[in-house]
Amino acid sequence: MASGTTISPPGGTVMTQVVAGTDLISAADFNAPRANIDALMKAATTAPIGGGVFDSTIGWNQGGAGVAAASAGSTVQDTGPGGFKDMQDDVQAMCAFLGITVRAGVGSDVTTSTTISAATWNNLMLNINECRINRFSPASRTASTDGATSRTAAWTNTLTQETTWTFANHQDIRAFFNGGGALGVSASRSGGSAHTQNTQWTNKLSAVSDCWIYAGTTTASAGTSAGLGFYDLGSAYQQVLIYYGGASPYTSDYVKVEAKVNITTEPTVLTIKITMVDAGDNVLDESVDGTLTVNARRNHPNASGSGFTFPVATDGVGAISGS
Repeated sequence: MASGTTISPPGGTVMTQVVAGTDLISAADFNAPRANIDALMKAATTAPIGGGVFDSTIGWNQGGAGVAAASAGSTVQDTGPGGFKDMQDDVQAMCAFLGITVRAGVGSDVTTSTTISAATWNNLMLNINECRINRFSPASRTASTDGATSRTAAWTNTLTQETTWTFANHQDIRAFFNGGGALGVSASRSGGSAHTQNTQWTNKLSAVSDCWIYAGTTTASAGTSAGLGFYDLGSAYQQVLIYYGGASPYTSDYVKVEAKVNITTEPTVLTIKITMVDAGDNVLDESVDGTLTVNARRNHPNASGSGFTFPVATDGVGAISGS
C-alpha cells in the first residue's frame, strides 16, 4: 500500500504517492489515478446548471479512461487491466490538450521489460492533478464567425438581436464548455454619415470586440462583466456584460449582452441577446446609420495533438430589430 504524500485534485479522488523501496502497489493505488483520468475523459457530469456549479463540473466526453481498473491480486502491466502504459497514454493526451509539460518518465511509454520507478509513478499523479486543476484551459483555441446579420436602416432608439447555439444533446454542450470552449457575439458599424454619433458607435462596438461566454465567466475587451458563465445561466435572460464608454453627450448610450439556456436540467440551446441603446433618441445627437453587423462567434478548443474532438453547435442568427 502506498504511504507517501497524498495528492488531492479539487473535487477528485485522493491519490497517494509511493515511497521507493518501501511500498507495494495495491489495486486501490492504481485505481485512484485511473478514476481521476476517467472523470476528465468521460461524459460530462449532469447536475442541473445555474447557481454556480462551475467548480463541480467535469468531463470532456472523450470516451473515458483508456485503461480498465486493476483488481486485487492482479499485476501492474503495460496494457490491459492495470496497464500503466495505457494510463500514460491518457495523461500524455490530456497534457497535450491543456499545454501542460509532461513530467519526467511519464512521456516514456513502459514496456513489458520496463521497471516503473517511484518517481515516474508519482510524476504521473502530479500530472493528473495539474490536468484536473487546469481542465477548462486548453493549450489553444480557434475563433471563428459562424454566422452574421446586418442592418442598413438608420436608428435612434434601441436595437436588439438574438443568436441561438444548438447542440445535439446536453452532454455535447457541457463537453464543449468543459473543454474550454466559448460562444459569443461581436458587432461593428461602418459607412454612413460622417458625424460624431456614428464614430462613437463604431468605437464603442470595436472596444467591446468579442463578448465570450465561457464555462464560468464572460469576457470582452471592454465593459463590465457580471462574471457569469454557461454554468450560471437559467432559462430567463441574465445580463452578462454592459458597456457605456462614450463621450458627452453619448455617455448614456450602451451595449448590453444577455444570455440564457432553454432548460437548466438538460440544456441543449444557448441564446445570446445583444442590445444597443442610443439613449439620446435623436434629440441630443444624430441618428446612427451605415451598416451595422452582428456576428455569431465561436472560440473552439483545439486538439493540440491530443486527438480530442469537441462538438460544434448549429448557430441561428436572428435579424436586428428595433428603430
